[in-house]
Amino acid sequence: MILPALVSALHVIGIAMVCTFSTLRLFALRRKDIAATQLADNGNGIGSILLFGAGFWRLFGELEKPLAFYTENPVFWLKMGALAVMVALEMYPQYVVLPWHIRTARKKPIEPKPGQFERMFKLCALQLPCIAIVIVSAAFMSRGVGLPTPPAPPPSSLPGQGVYATYCQTCHQADGRGMNGKLAGDFVGNPAILAKPDDVLLSSISRGTTGTIGTMPAWGSILSIAQQRDALAYIRATFGKPPPP
Repeated sequence: MILPALVSALHVIGIAMVCTFSTLRLFALRRKDIAATQLADNGNGIGSILLFGAGFWRLFGELEKPLAFYTENPVFWLKMGALAVMVALEMYPQYVVLPWHIRTARKKPIEPKPGQFERMFKLCALQLPCIAIVIVSAAFMSRGVGLPTPPAPPPSSLPGQGVYATYCQTCHQADGRGMNGKLAGDFVGNPAILAKPDDVLLSSISRGTTGTIGTMPAWGSILSIAQQRDALAYIRATFGKPPPP
């Protein structure tokens, strides 16, 4: 669980850096300050490397959730669209600023052409709403917003239903199918999951587990032992068969 946490932290740091240095670059462009623009551009570049590098690592490495969790969610494609627009808007600023960096390294003077600062300012300003869309989309996806919602099971008197709805349903879904096993374990379609003894399943809930679908987080530090047992009891009663003797 350490690697996913570290990569997630790098991703968040990248987003923070892009937000910060994109704003600083706007102020520098408005002042037509070449040195400040270059400095902010460097910070924005490092932030972009962290944002895209860690983001794609989390996505294709399936460090936290399976790929289907993202690709079958329209909010994900909205986020990808915003990122694509950001890249397109960045083409002209980099076309201008990269030669500046080269000339600075060679200790040559920089002579901006008429209108370059103004055009870069407009394009960089348009990136800010794209960054906001990326952040909001990521927050929505982490809570399962946009995923298909299957029919909910009938109300249960078991206390574990509330625990399941809050902590398990985002991935395993309301019908316990986990999008037919593409998003999380399919309690209904794969009876082998609930054929395991209680102690094995409780260990998976508490410590987390990694399989062919992806990684289930550890809930031991968040849910009490009683809550974990209640959730398992609800899952067995709703989606499976009684535990083996």
